[in-house]
Amino acid sequence: MLALAAKDLRGESRARQIAPVMLVFALCLVFLLTFALPPGALRAPVPVPVAGALSARDITGLLLWTSIFFAAVIGFGRSAAADRETSAADGLLLAPVDPAALYTGKLIANVAFLLATEMVAIPLFMLFANIAPGSLFPQILPVMLVASLGMAAVGTLFGAATQHAEARSLMLPLLTFPLTLPVILGASKLTSTLLIENGFGNELRWFILLAVFDVIFLTLGAVTFEFVIEE
Repeated sequence: MLALAAKDLRGESRARQIAPVMLVFALCLVFLLTFALPPGALRAPVPVPVAGALSARDITGLLLWTSIFFAAVIGFGRSAAADRETSAADGLLLAPVDPAALYTGKLIANVAFLLATEMVAIPLFMLFANIAPGSLFPQILPVMLVASLGMAAVGTLFGAATQHAEARSLMLPLLTFPLTLPVILGASKLTSTLLIENGFGNELRWFILLAVFDVIFLTLGAVTFEFVIEE
């Protein structure tokens, strides 16, 4: 399992076809989406809540995690395509490797790519959005971990499932976006709450949602990956 993850990470260190693409795409989206925020909007005092009104802090988390999701989908697609193009997937199928271990190894590599992208994209997002240093780090680290695990659990499974589809570049985001909506919403809510309350306040229930989501899709991926890669 760890050897399979290490194989993907070594391959990426030589080819650099996944993480750089994810990072560039995430930074372009982050810059584009934060460009619309009024200057200093995220440093101004939190306004008194008004019914039906949203502050810049309320939507900041959504802008950030939507950018990360679309960058992640590109990475999951490239990760699965690399195995198809090099016939590595065929070799692994012939080897005496437990499909659940194969799925977990791919998952670990995809989580590593995603966390590396977030560790660069989030500080730059804070810079572009003029967010005060220390507003998100280190409190956002557990959010990054559970959200990345959830996205990668879905993306690894459907990245492999769509590799033999004719419109795989279109199928992957169409399948993963609806399924990962709970992850995007949960991570967005926790991030916005961090900016507003400098803590998670009464929103800790979103962590429970993300953890339950992770357990469900990790189990589903480990159980069904064998059938997905044999199709």
